[in-house]
Amino acid sequence: MMEISQLQDYKSIGYIFFFLLGTCMGSFFQVVGYRVPKKETLMGNSCCNHCGERLRGWQLIPVISFLFLKGKCYYCHAKIGWVHPILECLMGILFCSTAFFLQLSTETIVGLTLVSLLFTISISDALYRIIPNKVLVCFLIIGMIERLFIPQTTYWWYPVAGLLLGFVPLFMIRMIRNDAIGGGDIKLFAVIGLFVGPIGLLMSIVLASCLALIWYVLMYFLKKNKDKYIAFGPFIAIGSYIVYFITSGQWAFMTYLING
Repeated sequence: MMEISQLQDYKSIGYIFFFLLGTCMGSFFQVVGYRVPKKETLMGNSCCNHCGERLRGWQLIPVISFLFLKGKCYYCHAKIGWVHPILECLMGILFCSTAFFLQLSTETIVGLTLVSLLFTISISDALYRIIPNKVLVCFLIIGMIERLFIPQTTYWWYPVAGLLLGFVPLFMIRMIRNDAIGGGDIKLFAVIGLFVGPIGLLMSIVLASCLALIWYVLMYFLKKNKDKYIAFGPFIAIGSYIVYFITSGQWAFMTYLING
C-alpha cells in the first residue's frame, strides 16, 4: 500500500501543477480579455505592443520570460510592465488554492471554471467596459454541463433558479431605468447564478454592490473620479469569488486547518 508520505508528495506535485496551469491560463485569459472585445482573433500571433514584432514561444512563458527579459521587449527594449506577471501569478494562486481547499474533489472543476470566467471578464471590463457575449456564452455552456454532472445540491433546478434570478429581476430593472445596470453585468450575474445558485447569487449582488460603492466613494474623496460610471465587472468578480469560496466549503476547510 502507498504510504501517507508518498501520497502527500503526489498531492504536493499536483498543487504545483495547478499553480503552473493557472499561470498559463492567466496568460491566455489576459489575451482573451484583451482581444475578444476588440473582435480580434485568438489564433493570431502575439506581438509587442510597441514595435509590433512577433514574439517567439520562449518569450511567452508565463512569469519566467518576463524575468529572463528583465521586463523589457527583446527587440525594442520597451518596458512590458509588472501587471502581466502579477496577474499570471494571481491566477496560479487562485488555481492552486481552489484545488487545495476543495481537496481535489470534482467540485474543483467547477471552481476552476468559475475563477477563469471571473478573471477574464475582469480584464475585459476593466480595459474596455465590455463583458463580451462570446465569453459569457462559452462559460454558460460549460457551466451547464458541469452543473449537470457536478450538482451543487440534490435539487436539479437549483442552478436554473440561480440563472433565472440573475437575469429576470435585473433585466426588469434595466427596462425601467436603462442606466441602472449594464446589459453585460446582467448576463454575467445570470451565468454566475448557474454556478453558485440563487442564494449565492443574492449574496454576490449585495457584496459586489457594496464593494463598488466603497470604491466609488474612495475615488470621489481622492478626486480621481473621471467618470460617473465605473466598471462593475471586477467588483462582481471579487464578490462572487468570495461568496463561492464560502458556500463551496473552502472557507470551512481553511478554518478547520487553522484551528487544527
